[in-house]
Amino acid sequence: MAKKKNTSPDEIDITIFEWVGGGPTDPKQIGVPFCGGCHPGGGGLEFDRDGKRYDQRLKAEPTLAQSLDGDYYKSKWDKSGVVEADCLLCHLPGYNFKERNKQLKMYNFKWAATAASGIGQVSGFVREDQQPTVQYNKRLFNEDGKIALDLAYPPPSENCNFCHGISDAKKRGFSWNDRRNHDVHNARGMSCNDCHPAIDNPALKVTKLQHQFAKGDENVSSVRDDLDNTIMTCRDCHSQGYMGAPRPTHLGVRPNHLEKLACETCHIPTLHIAGGEGFDVTTGAMVNYPVFNLKDLKNSPKQIGDYFDWHPRYQRIKRGQLAPVNALLGVFFTNLDKDGIYYPLFGRENKKAYEKIKDQLQPKNPMKPELHTNEQIKLMLTALTETLQGNKRFQQIKPYYHKGGKHYHLNDKGEVVVEDDHTHAGHVEGFNINHNVAPAALALGANGCGDCHSTEAHMFKGQIVTDMFGPPDGKPLTISSGRLFGCQPWAFYLNQFHQLYLSPYANILMLLVVFGLVLHYTGQGPKVADYYKSPPEIVWFPLSERWTHLFRMVSFLVLAFTGYIFFFNNITLLRMSFGTPQTAVVVHWVAGLIFIAASIASVALWGKYAKFAPYDKEWLAKKGGYIGGQEVEVPAGRLNAGQKIFFWLTGILTLITGVTGIFLIFKSSLPLTLSCVMSTIHGFFAVVFVASIIAHAYLGTIANPGTWQVLVHGKVSRSWAKKHHSEWYKEYVKQEEEEKP
Repeated sequence: MAKKKNTSPDEIDITIFEWVGGGPTDPKQIGVPFCGGCHPGGGGLEFDRDGKRYDQRLKAEPTLAQSLDGDYYKSKWDKSGVVEADCLLCHLPGYNFKERNKQLKMYNFKWAATAASGIGQVSGFVREDQQPTVQYNKRLFNEDGKIALDLAYPPPSENCNFCHGISDAKKRGFSWNDRRNHDVHNARGMSCNDCHPAIDNPALKVTKLQHQFAKGDENVSSVRDDLDNTIMTCRDCHSQGYMGAPRPTHLGVRPNHLEKLACETCHIPTLHIAGGEGFDVTTGAMVNYPVFNLKDLKNSPKQIGDYFDWHPRYQRIKRGQLAPVNALLGVFFTNLDKDGIYYPLFGRENKKAYEKIKDQLQPKNPMKPELHTNEQIKLMLTALTETLQGNKRFQQIKPYYHKGGKHYHLNDKGEVVVEDDHTHAGHVEGFNINHNVAPAALALGANGCGDCHSTEAHMFKGQIVTDMFGPPDGKPLTISSGRLFGCQPWAFYLNQFHQLYLSPYANILMLLVVFGLVLHYTGQGPKVADYYKSPPEIVWFPLSERWTHLFRMVSFLVLAFTGYIFFFNNITLLRMSFGTPQTAVVVHWVAGLIFIAASIASVALWGKYAKFAPYDKEWLAKKGGYIGGQEVEVPAGRLNAGQKIFFWLTGILTLITGVTGIFLIFKSSLPLTLSCVMSTIHGFFAVVFVASIIAHAYLGTIANPGTWQVLVHGKVSRSWAKKHHSEWYKEYVKQEEEEKP
């Protein structure tokens, strides 16, 4: 957009006049002018930056058209008139939007509303130096000369689509009232105004009469940021039942998914009309490319808006959630000036250089050069270096070519240098995708975790274009979707194991463990002998050890219970037991910290007894008498070899699950790759831990009746100690003899 004050024509690209009505000159071509086509008039379409009407001022000061004033340079405001606020654009059903665009492109600014509303038929075009005339439709007028139009309030959605249907198809693959690109809200008869009403906001000094519409928080645009988040969100409507909106329970969705994923992520899995992949301005005109069919480039959509199924890109939006977006990849040129700023080149500057070398490029399509080899890029950069000489808006000439996260320039030897593009131009942001919401049955997760976590799913493994014309052959360069939002491929496969195999089949593993213990019990029976009836008189577990064991046992049971809820995503049990996911998480954290503290205490208390001794080999050789069905005497210290193995096993498992669990307390701050790794390790070893504890509990209760009582009073009989812990009993008797007076 041209500045108000300029010192050279080189500084002027699109003037205000061209901004309103610029575009193809063929009146039969019904397209959209540069920007005026989607602006309803008034403001900058009516008044200059000094607050004066363009037409009136230019008539009074005709020399302004020859000046370097960005509002008037080479303009015809005095003949075209201005675009006053056109209420009919939104409020008149049947408004002819194409006719309005044609009038604007032909510089018939003040006649545009008359022609588009059908009030009159306009002949003659200012752009062709004709004086437009109007033949009014007298059937619309009363005898007194007044007109009565059937206006609609709120505006019909069709009128909203005059602008948003065109621009948002390119930005987001959006369409409305479309059987191929349906939307559940559209299917329920909702209109644009239901979600985007005129708002009252005293804090912003906004009233409905000011025509300020509720809006979300666009990821790319900076238009009216003061109105951000004035719209009701998906969560607002569906938690309050607004307009009869269903209140989903999401019983099959992990609570943290509801926090970290925008609703649109799952509910807009696929778009069904081609959005834009990007644009290229090499020729001087903006050439738009529809999304690519990466599996078959020849059968890619021909133009934006064609029917074509494609999946969005995912990135973290301003509120920190992962959301679907469409990133329009820019392919364009800048000039690095002495002030260190990369200034985008104007269309005419690109065109001048391209015209000079287009015959040498010999592209398949002369309107789509698609520069991708160093030879082609060198030709264009060299031509720009030559054609920009003498350009008064630059203090130095150093053109750059930007595409695919790289920028290219010529060094002192005239060779092409390729570097990572760390400028703002190299930062890719996507346009938020919010519409064309699929029904719940088609949402991601409706068929289980595999909708996102399988190798065929788009969420992590889908390919996203990062360079539309990559070297060396000009074919698109891609990256896996997961890499874009921070998940390394190896971490994805690890997480895939967690989601597709560990979680679904962990319960089977537990059942197998229990089944194995049942087989052991039925085949061997409990260990019952006369010495169990002997009175307990030797302290085996002092009070400190019993309390430590109690804290470990209770905290582990809490961990296992809450972990079961998280692992199998049992939302019903979660709500019954804790009310909210946050409460369950806090309980899990607290129990985990208590368990870690108790485990550290247990190492301090039992560590010296858990050291392996030579006689443990005999215990292991005879399997402690647990397998075989016959009682056998095996040597053992205060802890037998099996208990030592279990002690160190639980110590290692505590260390692994404890460290990963502490990391997961801060999961929201972790890189996604690390989060996936920690979650998988934590989940896998937690399953092993629970299976180990089940076996331990069996051996300490059912398989050895009476053993559990030791945890209460801490004492055992002499015969039991001599039978099961002979080496420790010898030391006990020896110490007992030494302590006698």
